[in-house]
Amino acid sequence: MQVDVRSNIKDVLAGLESYRRDVVDKAIPRAINRTAESGRTNASRELRADGYGFSATEIKDAISISKASQGKLKATIRVLRQTKSLMAFGARQTKDGVSVKVHKGRKTIKGAFIGQLRNGALGVYVEDKAAGKTVLRVSKQYKKGSRGGWHDYPVRKLYGPSVGGAYGTDRIQRIMQQYINETFTSRLQHEIKYLSR
Repeated sequence: MQVDVRSNIKDVLAGLESYRRDVVDKAIPRAINRTAESGRTNASRELRADGYGFSATEIKDAISISKASQGKLKATIRVLRQTKSLMAFGARQTKDGVSVKVHKGRKTIKGAFIGQLRNGALGVYVEDKAAGKTVLRVSKQYKKGSRGGWHDYPVRKLYGPSVGGAYGTDRIQRIMQQYINETFTSRLQHEIKYLSR
């Protein structure tokens, strides 16, 4: 997402004609960058309010900002699309499958199970005959008669959404675009007044 004011800068500057041009030129990139930083904080707030199981730190780390300058009147907000193991979303083994909290409450993935690799890493898996075999140890709750030993299973590991994928939904994009437009207008006015002191 870009914070780009070139298309509507005249409307934003309406009523600010009395300020010196050099002050305005300096204030614009400052306002863009402050808006982008504020947008990162608001994105974290909106994603968590929408029910995604991401921590504030995780969201912040996934968002980077390419800053504006007087020669480049736009800032770019980039959000990583790096998925993580479904195990990280509060996975719990149940008799019907695995319960996870990904988005808007806890849901059960029927037929899924929690397996442990030989290196100790846990993951959520489903049996898939088309997949290669993986050596896992599974709980008795998933497979009756299992004694906790190691066995070959044809499985596929499951992953949850990325911060970037959640950020890219239509709803979040609409909210962010409106937030950025409104924030930039007030932020520019603040920066111009600050630099005019």
